[in-house]
Amino acid sequence: MRLPLSLFLCIFLCSFKVKAQSKLIVPYIKAWEVSDTSQTHEAEKTYSLLKSKRDVNEYHQIINQMYAYLKDNPDDRLWIRTTMFDVYGRIELGVWKSSEFAKGGPLLIKCIKIASKLKDDQLMAELYAQYAELSPYASSYVLYNLKAIELQKKIGVSHFVYVANRYYNVSLGLYLNEDYKQSINYGRKFLSFDSKEKNGTDPNLHILQIDIIGAAYFRLGNIDDSKYYYQKLLDTLIKKPHTELDNQQLWIAIAKGNIGRILALQNQEDKAIPLIKEHLETSLRLKSFNNVAIAENNLGNIYLKNKAYGKALNEFKNAYRYAIKSNLLKEKALASKGIADVFKVTKEIDSAFAYYALHQKYRDSLTENVNNGKLSAINASIAFDDMQDNLQEANNTISNQRLTRNFILIAIVLLTVISLLFYNRKMLQQKHLAETLARKQKLAEQEANQAKEQILSFTENIIEKENLIFNLQKQLADGYEQLNESLLRYTLVTDTEWEKFRLEFSKAYPDFLPSLQKVLPSISPAEERLATLLCLKLTTNQIANTLGISKDSVGRSKRRLKQRLSLGTESVLEDFICRLV
Repeated sequence: MRLPLSLFLCIFLCSFKVKAQSKLIVPYIKAWEVSDTSQTHEAEKTYSLLKSKRDVNEYHQIINQMYAYLKDNPDDRLWIRTTMFDVYGRIELGVWKSSEFAKGGPLLIKCIKIASKLKDDQLMAELYAQYAELSPYASSYVLYNLKAIELQKKIGVSHFVYVANRYYNVSLGLYLNEDYKQSINYGRKFLSFDSKEKNGTDPNLHILQIDIIGAAYFRLGNIDDSKYYYQKLLDTLIKKPHTELDNQQLWIAIAKGNIGRILALQNQEDKAIPLIKEHLETSLRLKSFNNVAIAENNLGNIYLKNKAYGKALNEFKNAYRYAIKSNLLKEKALASKGIADVFKVTKEIDSAFAYYALHQKYRDSLTENVNNGKLSAINASIAFDDMQDNLQEANNTISNQRLTRNFILIAIVLLTVISLLFYNRKMLQQKHLAETLARKQKLAEQEANQAKEQILSFTENIIEKENLIFNLQKQLADGYEQLNESLLRYTLVTDTEWEKFRLEFSKAYPDFLPSLQKVLPSISPAEERLATLLCLKLTTNQIANTLGISKDSVGRSKRRLKQRLSLGTESVLEDFICRLV
């Protein structure tokens, strides 16, 4: 019986389609099956095809055919590579929006768990790097980049691509967490990579990295090095212009604006103002409102310093408006303080207090954001360690199950196997206990560091309030004497606050109070308070304001404490107290 021509053609076309589809994924399977040190470069070739073609339909065909192939041919390595390609493609081709990047996290964590069973550090390094790239502002961003760097250095950086990017990412993450020194170290390492090592790296990262280092040096107060890097940024842009004209002009303006800010600090306002104004005008023209806010704040500070209060107030108000528009918390804090400073010197007291309160609110939010970021990073590190422990435990369990199943068939060694498993379990429990104790110790150290930061914040708060009172005393008219006296009577350390302070102080300096009680067993609570404040190196006036007593009372208390400690006339009480830390 002869088949109809139409049916024959249908069968022929269907078979051709199946054959064509299978051919489509052959090069991907071949590249992704590689398990030696060439695997990263082989996989990168497939990513390059994705970037060059940018064919969404073909991408979907590859993914669908690969998952279909894996159903009939299960393979952990192929599944991991397919998932990595899937996540990468969704981001690169815009299948996922930025708000959806987090969806790739659970997929990659699953890949990490499977890769752990394969005991393939090179594959793990790639997964760590890709997981970190999903969200540059996540708490795990620095951690996973550092883990990737660690494994890449162990295996050999020549076996990886975009190695320099990991150092840029760590530098950025550390800068956002205000760890400026380490940010500079990793940033300079990024800049030290030669063009071959940076092959394929986005050229914009070089510009961004110089900016990060310049900003980090500025935050550390090292304005000479900051100026050097912003001049380096300017020279780089002139030597090798940005491919996009708007970006070229904006980055030149940013470099000049930062140089201008530094010149202003060096009392070279005549050179600084034109540079900052160029930064402002370019930012306005290109509608880069965050840079507008920065430039306006810089001009406001110069005018305030030169007592041009009207101009300063106008610049700060503009900065505040654009900072709100761009939702830039740091610039809102700087602008509100600038406005408050102008109102203070022009004796508009109510307005000054209102903007100082606003400034304090923004500062508290900034501090909270940084502290939350640091705490999240610690939690991410603990979670990572827990995951590694669980992976190790799971691998050990699988291994033990296989051993048990095999050794059950050999009766003669059954008791030996049971003994080995029992011993192994005890060792795992001891290891887990040791790791738990180590994590608790790490958390305790973190709590101590946080307590020290709170004690430092407490000390700085006392100094700021004392300066505010001192300045207001100079400027307020006789009609405000009552307000002045009420400020002077303000005490920070009430009984309740003292207990909170004592708790935080003990966390920060756990050895101080026991050492003091050992030297003076009968020490009174009042003497304890005085000693802790002396330990923080507060002045007599600051101690008086904090305890709500007069400076003379502080002096008498210090003399009594010195006598009780049996210190000679040549001994300095403060030095003795500080040596107890």
